[in-house]
Amino acid sequence: MSTDTTEKQFQNDIINHLESTGYVRRNSIRNYNKATCLDPELTLQFVMSTQPDEWDKFKRVYGEKAEEKFFYRLVNEIDNKGTIHVLRNGFRDAGAYFDIFYPQPNNNRNPDLFDKFSSNIFSVIDELEYQDRESGNRIDLVIFINGLPILTIELKDSFSQGVENAMKQYKEDRDPREKLFQRCLVHFAMSDQKIYMATKLAGSQTRFLPFNKGLENPEVRRDYKTCYLYNDILQVNKLSKLISNFIYIETDEKTKKETPIFPRYHQLDCVNLLLADCKPGKNYLIEHSAGSGKSKTIAWLAHGLIKKFNPCDERVYDMVIVVSDRKVIDKQLQEQVKAIEKRRGTVEVIDKDSKQLGEALQTGSNIVVTTLHKFPFILEEVRDMELRNYAVIIDEAHSSQTGTLSRKMKQILTTNSLEEAELLDDVDDDVEEELLREIESFRNLQNISFFAFTATPKGKTLEMFGTMNKYGEFWPFHKYTMEQAIKEGFILDVLKYYLTYQTYFNLVKTIEDDPEFEERKAKRVLRKFVEEHRHAIRLKTEIMVDHFMNSTRNKIKGQARAMLVTRSRLHAVLYKQEFDKYIKKSGYPIKTLVAFTGEVKHDEKSYTENSMNDLPKNKTIENAFVEDPYRILIVANKYQTGFDQPLLHTMYVDKSLNGVAAVQTLSRVNRIADKKSDTLILDFANETDTILKSFEPYYKATYLEEGTDPHKLYELQDKLLDYRIFDMGEVDEFVNAYMKGSQQPELHYILDQVKKEFIVLEDESQVGFKKALRRYQNIYSFLSQLMPFSDVNLEKLFIFNKYLIKKLPTINGPLPFSVLEDVDMDSYKVVDKGEAYFDLNGGEGLKPPSSGDTGFREEEKARLSQIIHDLNDAFGTDFTDDDRVFLERVKDNLLGNEELVKKMEHNSPENVRAVFDKYFNQEMTGLLKSNMDFYKRVVDNEKLRDKLKVALFDLLYEGFEKK
Repeated sequence: MSTDTTEKQFQNDIINHLESTGYVRRNSIRNYNKATCLDPELTLQFVMSTQPDEWDKFKRVYGEKAEEKFFYRLVNEIDNKGTIHVLRNGFRDAGAYFDIFYPQPNNNRNPDLFDKFSSNIFSVIDELEYQDRESGNRIDLVIFINGLPILTIELKDSFSQGVENAMKQYKEDRDPREKLFQRCLVHFAMSDQKIYMATKLAGSQTRFLPFNKGLENPEVRRDYKTCYLYNDILQVNKLSKLISNFIYIETDEKTKKETPIFPRYHQLDCVNLLLADCKPGKNYLIEHSAGSGKSKTIAWLAHGLIKKFNPCDERVYDMVIVVSDRKVIDKQLQEQVKAIEKRRGTVEVIDKDSKQLGEALQTGSNIVVTTLHKFPFILEEVRDMELRNYAVIIDEAHSSQTGTLSRKMKQILTTNSLEEAELLDDVDDDVEEELLREIESFRNLQNISFFAFTATPKGKTLEMFGTMNKYGEFWPFHKYTMEQAIKEGFILDVLKYYLTYQTYFNLVKTIEDDPEFEERKAKRVLRKFVEEHRHAIRLKTEIMVDHFMNSTRNKIKGQARAMLVTRSRLHAVLYKQEFDKYIKKSGYPIKTLVAFTGEVKHDEKSYTENSMNDLPKNKTIENAFVEDPYRILIVANKYQTGFDQPLLHTMYVDKSLNGVAAVQTLSRVNRIADKKSDTLILDFANETDTILKSFEPYYKATYLEEGTDPHKLYELQDKLLDYRIFDMGEVDEFVNAYMKGSQQPELHYILDQVKKEFIVLEDESQVGFKKALRRYQNIYSFLSQLMPFSDVNLEKLFIFNKYLIKKLPTINGPLPFSVLEDVDMDSYKVVDKGEAYFDLNGGEGLKPPSSGDTGFREEEKARLSQIIHDLNDAFGTDFTDDDRVFLERVKDNLLGNEELVKKMEHNSPENVRAVFDKYFNQEMTGLLKSNMDFYKRVVDNEKLRDKLKVALFDLLYEGFEKK
């Protein structure tokens, strides 16, 4: 008899294990009520057996209608307050109070609570038909507690399908309006290889997060790789703790939307392991990368530590103190702990003075949140309270602020040279060093445990907080690596597009007929960098500002920001002056901000942040930086750590970086945001080997690449065509149909023919093809940030590949959640709106300028020149007289369009304006072959495009009326 490899067998194996550990298996048809989304029999069984007196009281009021009234009230409470609230708080009606769930006790003070906990009924229904109609859709597994559904599972076996198909099913086949999905707290997409979770279904916008032990789940002898879900997470004790101590509802401050929060696997694992191991006098280092959700992990840990009891039923820790240099964590921690804690006063924020902190320490508040600046006082106070035990959680052992002593030194020194400024500002300011010195004399106190969270621990940090193994090595107690955070899509890879200036120069000089970066001139610039500091600042300023305007500002839906990291505070001052001067001279519609501590005296003048930024009193640099026109932040030592701004896309580095400082600084750009698919580092000061060695301890793989040769695009184009699953004719056909706004079935038909050819390839060839395809997309997207391409076939292939890759079947594992959304090229954006019509085949050739009388031509030339001038002033563009010629051709072509002219003859200008987009876009697309640079600048900037369209429309009517 052969092995049953079906999904059904996988499902049965899970159910059988759950049954063996205390679950009750129920039936979808007999036990589940579609109208209430409950297993009402189990709910009543739980209530009547555990709370008979309350039920009798309730029944005396409602009599024979007691059951009907009970479920009416219960369903209303769930709909209005949510499942997690009802499980934690129960509900009241008619003078009776009903508990719907009993949490697991964390001490033995009340033995009756253990009996109540054991009376909870955990159940599972497979193939649950959830739609309130005959033969509705089914979900593979649903877990219930006391008759209330709390989580769903969609299963796929990897012999026939992968976990990505389970996610696809949730997105495409599960209506998020169904009450079952709104009631449940989490939804698992699960295969025998991987697990992903979503706490809220939203159709195609559903965000699934990985719920795996690592990038790959470890092998398990005689069980599935994902057995930890039913062997551990869904076990009665663990699931009860999740409900009592972890799951909560988070409210977005802006939108007020509520989202259930369920811990990611590494967060849950970290907190549980710490709570199982911790004891006063023992220290712990938690190395969690950016993107790990550290604030939530700290909140869960703080709550767990204050609830931990020893075998004598005494609190293990009398107080939990959270120390952070981030203001935002105060509020985050309050809200998150309050969401999982019924009692008021659990969290106290120390935001006033040391007296307030001293009183909190004396009176024994449960959880205290305070700042780094008050940390030394805390240590002094708790040393004298040896009868009490303290857990101290340190959030990031570094700060965006500089050291106290060195800061005071800088404020009284005048710097007259850039060299002197650089040496002075090279003082080690890291607050981590100050913290470690403070803690050193307290580290062996038996009544304190330190829990240090950091993404980039130094050697001293590992020695003080790390766990020593039998070889005498110090390791973090728990780790979530940068590699995992990147590959799971929680942060971006900042070294993927990392360029030294030399590499940037080598790339740019490959462009033909571009005098701005002609080789001899560029080499002269490089020599000047060495020869003259002040002049180098001016030259590098031009490079950075021009790069920002030509590339970065179009990223992230036109919201991208950049940061310049300078060598000293004086360098920052001089850069600020040069940036502002060049921006004003060029007419660019952006502004800069500068950040440094104290006062800089130079050339008998004094400079401060406030005087140079000239912001309103109530406006901080952080707040201003997310508002236009502020786009570039120039920093000296500030904001290189602890600064979290997702819109930060590009970093220009003009400062020597090494070790932890390099990792912390470059990581400022790694935060994810909607439509942020990449980052860029342009480094004027460091070698790639130095940066690579700095990152290696925190990222297990060597992944920094040297500069990219643009010719590789042609090599990859040839490589893709060599697989013979499509040719450029099919690329042209697809792009032409796409630009014309053809119906989706036509696009699917073209790509489906390619997919058929792909499927018959050997597995090795399929993998090779997809790697080449992704490599092409990455290189094209990257190089388009740096240079204009004149080969329209490269752009066509990019568009074709973007949609083809979505059609091809996944080979071994899904994409990280952050890249599952569409990513449009920022530099060659082609948007189809309404009646927009594009024809890349060109149709008829561009018509020559119309031969009007001399007077009219001169007037038109002046009018067009004025339009070009106005656009340059308004948008910081650099259109020239040559561009005016192309604009003239566009206008003449429009006047020669019989269909448009006919509409102008028989309709009001308002009516024609409503359909003008179609003709304007058609003519602009014609420029894609004849003047791609003009086309790119107009298409990339929506406001510029709209302004040009209005000006052309008005000019068109002037010409039409004169005919």
